[in-house]
Amino acid sequence: MQLSRQEEKRIEEAWVELLAHIYRAVDWKKVARSKISYDIFEHRLEFARYERGIPEFIQKLCNTLSLQAPPLPLDAVEFLRRHEPEAMNMVRRMGKLLTLKAAQRAKELKTGMRTLESFSGGR
Repeated sequence: MQLSRQEEKRIEEAWVELLAHIYRAVDWKKVARSKISYDIFEHRLEFARYERGIPEFIQKLCNTLSLQAPPLPLDAVEFLRRHEPEAMNMVRRMGKLLTLKAAQRAKELKTGMRTLESFSGGR
């Protein structure tokens, strides 16, 4: 199914929000040590992106980053699950870009900057 540009944008935003929360939950001092956190995150995302669905993807990514139960935006998770085939295709195609955007969004979350709209509402 061909997505509209607006739907594609909303899926990308949901991925960025979800990945930013995971990125922010990582203890980078323990995981990264002297390495660049973007590289490590993208490498771990590489492991997870071929999982069958969104729940399996989240579990694999969190496990490879030594996260037990990070606080995740459930509206973004549910939105991605409703659009699972398209969402999984996107994360497989755009791993680097999503990593960079998620790292930037994680910084914004840390400093309390802008918030994205809820994914459960229509638009």
